[in-house]
Amino acid sequence: MVLAIVGGIAVLVTVFSVIAVTGPSRRLSGMTREDKAGIVYRKAEELIEEGNSEKGSSLLVAVVKQFPDSPYAADSLKKLAAFHEAKGDAERAKYYYSRFLDAAPDTSDHEKVKARIEELSMKVMQSPEMTEDSFVYTVRPGDSLYAIAKRYDTTVGLIKKMNSLNSDIIRVGQKLKINAGTFSILVDKSENTLVLKKDGEAVKTYTISTGKDNSTPVGVFRITDKVIGAPWTRPDGKVVLPGDPDYELGARWMAINEPGYGIHGTNDESTIGGQVTAGCVRMYNSDVIELYDIVTVGTEVRITD
Repeated sequence: MVLAIVGGIAVLVTVFSVIAVTGPSRRLSGMTREDKAGIVYRKAEELIEEGNSEKGSSLLVAVVKQFPDSPYAADSLKKLAAFHEAKGDAERAKYYYSRFLDAAPDTSDHEKVKARIEELSMKVMQSPEMTEDSFVYTVRPGDSLYAIAKRYDTTVGLIKKMNSLNSDIIRVGQKLKINAGTFSILVDKSENTLVLKKDGEAVKTYTISTGKDNSTPVGVFRITDKVIGAPWTRPDGKVVLPGDPDYELGARWMAINEPGYGIHGTNDESTIGGQVTAGCVRMYNSDVIELYDIVTVGTEVRITD
C-alpha cells in the first residue's frame, strides 16, 4: 500500500485495487512481485494513453515505492519525469530523470537523458522560480544591477536571465531572484569537455577544444578577467582586433591566472572538439556567451588531463 501525492490530492494505491480492475481472472495467489509490478505498470500506461495522466502517474509512483527492485521501476521513473516535464515542472522532472539514471545507469539513452537533465537544470537556474540556492532581494534606492551583482558575487547577465529582464532598468521595491550558489569550472582535456558546476553539482557540459600537443596547462586556476572584444596578440606579436578575419577569440574572452591562457570563443567553429589550439580553451560562441553571463571573476577553473 502506498500514499501517492498527485496534483495536491492524496491517492491511496494498493496492488489489490489495481488487480481488481484488471479482471476477475487475475489472482494474487502465486504471483511474483514482478508480476504484481507489471500489472500496476500496465494499468498506469493504460490510464495515461486514455488521457488520465494524473491517475496514471499515481500508479507509477506506486510501482517505484512498492517495487523498487522490479524492472518496471526504472521505466516508471522515466515516465514520471516526462509527465512532470509536460506539466512544466522542470525541477520535479529533473529529480525523476536523475533517479532514472541512478536506477538504470547502463540505459542506452544515458547521454540523451543526461543532456536533458542539464537542459532542465539551466532552465530552472535561469528562471524566476525560487530554488534552495537562491534568495529574493528587494531593490533599494540607489541600486543598480551592476552594484547588486558585485555585492552578491554574481553577474548582471545572470540576474537579468533569472528575472526575465530585457533591460538594465530596475525600480525601488522590485523583487529580484539572486543566485546564492557557487559556480566552478572543470575542463577535462581527455574528453575535450568543460563542465559548469554549481555547488559541486554538474549543471551543463560543453564540448570544447584544447591545446595541441597537450599544451593546455593542468592545475587549479581562477578567472582573472572577462572582456568582450579583447585585443588578441598573435604568436608573432601582431595585435588583432575584433572584425579582422584573423581574430581568433570569438565572442568572449575570460583570462585565467596563467599568463596568456584563457577561455574564449572562435571564428571557426568547425575546430571545436579537438586538441588544436595554442593552449587556450576554445568554445562555440553561443556557449562562451552563455558561460560568460554566469561565472564571475574569481571563479575556480580546474583543468585535468
